[in-house]
Amino acid sequence: MFDSLFTQTKRLRFPVVVETLYREDYFVNTISSTRIALLLGIVLYALFGILDLYALPISRQSAWIIRYGVVVPLFMLALTISYVQELQEYVQPATCFSAIMAGLGISYMIAITNEIEYGNRFYVTGILLISLWSYSLARLRFGYAVLTNVLIILGYEFVAIYIKQYPTTETGMVIFSLNNFFLIGATVIGMVTSYALERYTRVDFLQKMTIQAQRDQADRLLYNILPERIAEQLKQSDDIIAEEFSSATVLVADIVNFTPISAHFNPREVVGMLNDLFTSFDELVDKYDVEKIQAAGDAYMVAAGVPTPRADHAAVLVRLAMDMLDSVRDGNFLGGKHPIEIRIGLSSGSVLGGVIGRMKYFYSIWGDVVNTAARMESHGSIGKIQITRATYELIKDEFECEYIGEIPVKGKGQMEVWHLITEKEKRSVPNV
Repeated sequence: MFDSLFTQTKRLRFPVVVETLYREDYFVNTISSTRIALLLGIVLYALFGILDLYALPISRQSAWIIRYGVVVPLFMLALTISYVQELQEYVQPATCFSAIMAGLGISYMIAITNEIEYGNRFYVTGILLISLWSYSLARLRFGYAVLTNVLIILGYEFVAIYIKQYPTTETGMVIFSLNNFFLIGATVIGMVTSYALERYTRVDFLQKMTIQAQRDQADRLLYNILPERIAEQLKQSDDIIAEEFSSATVLVADIVNFTPISAHFNPREVVGMLNDLFTSFDELVDKYDVEKIQAAGDAYMVAAGVPTPRADHAAVLVRLAMDMLDSVRDGNFLGGKHPIEIRIGLSSGSVLGGVIGRMKYFYSIWGDVVNTAARMESHGSIGKIQITRATYELIKDEFECEYIGEIPVKGKGQMEVWHLITEKEKRSVPNV
């Protein structure tokens, strides 16, 4: 995309959306210079009125009407517009119009100048100053700068040929030729400079967009593998990130008889099944705003309460677990050739969380709760959600559970476990 845009910088025009962004960026980067140029234009155009006292002693009054009654107010209006947020998109055309009127105003002064007044010969230098001003200080975009100078030169040509009639005398023809040489020469130099400057700003803008797009892509990748808060911390510092969470819940889900299934179907079908299943789980994780820790092989681990603590960590993971069972039950995996079933285990308590690795970041959690949740899954029943006492105590008021009793758990000994049945109906409090 950006490669094609870079080639369009020669035409000084982007597609509509990019062009809009460019103009907004250009405004932000040039508005200070434009305001200074407008203020300088007001001061100089007004101060040159002092020169009128000597150069236009006869025609001064008419010149001042143009100078102080038209041009200076227009510059002041353009400067005011630059400070009004709702009107800032009109700063360029307002500045362009002010410059055109300033140049035509000087042509008018030349037109009304008496033959014995000095302004008749020297005021063309004012047009040159405005030309330089519009091509440089005003930071007009190329199109506006060219339009400004073409109209100013046409205005001068009209005055020189039809009003002053310079070409009709030998002396006048010399003045006419010299003035045009400088005016057209300044315009050509200004056009080349303005074009090169705008093309440079467009290339610079695209480079910034490219860098920002690459940065956004890197951020998206980082947010895909790390929790948002952890990713932000990692962007700010390379320090080791490790935290302890006093109250959290961990969920582990696993596909039943995955090894025989993977042996029976070809690799593409197996990977497709895992992708479909875990994608549906990912959508549920987003729905409940909990944290996916990892998907390893056919196992899927989720945590709530990390890395952002939340009081309902157990209840939200129980609801997630019920939806996961529904997702498996309603899904059409492996083209319906083989049923897919899962076991789910949950446990609650304190855990450690942190980022490991430097080349490939990985957010993980550790602690007895993680191991216990895995044991709840592996010692559980097909299609059931098995929980420990710690989790049961946190959800018993909201969910119906079936007490299974004490079961032997590898590495833990005898443990009390429950199977989740359903969420209790919320009863409304009767009005007294």
